[in-house]
Amino acid sequence: MSRDGRRSASDGGGETAESNEVQLVRLGASLRRAWLGYQRLLDEELAAAGFDDRGFPDGRVLRMCSGAAETTISQIGRQLGITRQGASKSVASLADRGYVAVRASTTNGREKVVRLTPRAADYLAAQRKAGRAIERQLRSELGEESFASLSRLLEALGGDEQPRMREYLRKMMHRGGLWDPED
Repeated sequence: MSRDGRRSASDGGGETAESNEVQLVRLGASLRRAWLGYQRLLDEELAAAGFDDRGFPDGRVLRMCSGAAETTISQIGRQLGITRQGASKSVASLADRGYVAVRASTTNGREKVVRLTPRAADYLAAQRKAGRAIERQLRSELGEESFASLSRLLEALGGDEQPRMREYLRKMMHRGGLWDPED
């Protein structure tokens, strides 16, 4: 019997063309579950490293602010595809938890500049370490050949020609749900 409780041909279930087609359609659901599973493993690793207060979109905001250039709350909002007010709430939450410091911009009195604290740098390092640990564990469990096949599958779906997540979501919100690669 398969993991989802369905009988297979090997246990007398008699696979049909229809059941094979249903199995093929499950790729999207499997990818969503895999993403969720990865996020949960990442959460566990980060909690073990002392970062059990992770929220959405903390990691993305911290990575945005990790560059050499100053990052403003307005820029964060634009990159996330949310309002300045929404970005302000996200930044305020990060500031309350000690990940960022906010100060007035020296060039625009209406803008606030966000900079990372040492805790944020530690968080980002722990996140990278956790990602590497998860990948090592998967390589060990699957073996190199299967892991390479998985990587090829994901690359075939993702590839270099795909938009960044924020671009995709922004266009999806503005176009009513249909992605147009020509936009």
